[in-house]
Amino acid sequence: MGKKEASDELIDEAYGQAVRVLRDCIHKRGFKASANVGGYPQVWARDSMITLLGASFVKDKKIQNAIRASFDILRKNISPLGIIPNNVDVRTLKPNFQASADGGLWFVTGTAVFFEQSGDAAFLKKNYPAVKTILRWYEYRDVDQSGLMSMQEASDWEDLFATRGKGFYVNVLLYRALRAAGSIARTLGKRGEADAFFKKARTARRIINKRFWCTGKDDMFCHITDCFGEEPPSAKKIAFWKGKGAFHSKKILKDESYYLPYLTFRDFGEWFDSFGNILAVLSGIADKKRSETILRFIKKYKIADPFPIKAIYPPVLPGEKDWRDYYKLSNLNLPGQYHNGGIWPFLGGF
Repeated sequence: MGKKEASDELIDEAYGQAVRVLRDCIHKRGFKASANVGGYPQVWARDSMITLLGASFVKDKKIQNAIRASFDILRKNISPLGIIPNNVDVRTLKPNFQASADGGLWFVTGTAVFFEQSGDAAFLKKNYPAVKTILRWYEYRDVDQSGLMSMQEASDWEDLFATRGKGFYVNVLLYRALRAAGSIARTLGKRGEADAFFKKARTARRIINKRFWCTGKDDMFCHITDCFGEEPPSAKKIAFWKGKGAFHSKKILKDESYYLPYLTFRDFGEWFDSFGNILAVLSGIADKKRSETILRFIKKYKIADPFPIKAIYPPVLPGEKDWRDYYKLSNLNLPGQYHNGGIWPFLGGF
């Protein structure tokens, strides 16, 4: 048997196993996060929407119905302000809104992706009011009118990790969701609303690139200037503050170019966020040159070795500013584990 035939057989087997897992996770309320009886008995916004990125291509009625059911249970539990729950328990139908910073953005993106595959205009029309309500909620999260949304600590997919403030990953998702909403509105013939969404997306892309991209030669102050009001301080004052040690200086990956993981009050994260940077490449936030830089960075530091890819690099160590005692809960986030540099198959998929 030649290499090509062996490779094709392996791909076919992997596809079959993936479809089997999807079927095992099906509940009448949608895709549960786990097929195991002792696993997660909830439909998770993030997990179900990421699942449909592949599942929407599978021509299986039960799988297609599970996708629709996932949308339904999440949409029915949206808060009055537009918050999509992090998950809904299929046994009690009780929603959980903890760590829900990114779920709504995945819901909006998932709506556009599923329509692209299904062509179901009625589905699109039914979801559009929720899409608008969700994105209005994210407008409220631009707490300082900087053009970037903010989040509480540990409230995105890394729900036991110290990402906080203006998280890079969630702001990339916001850009993608605004683009998706523009596409949805245009399909529904709402040209004015579509134009508004696309304009917001362009603005988000520009600000994300301006604030988060670190060249390795930056004066790091440029990443936190929006913490100083409308009039940034003079160069003389900045130099004086630096002399007093008033600002955190970069301690790791000093000469590398990549997107910083978060910006917060006069401070920033330094580690490489794999998911955020990969999504920046896939979504078009990063241009060709920056995309190539990110991929070289991943190769240089062997972040995808062992396969598929580590969540962050380097892991946060005890005593560092992003270390938290709660990382020791069940030994989950010790260095090199779980969100703290552990390997995640779904990230490898992206």
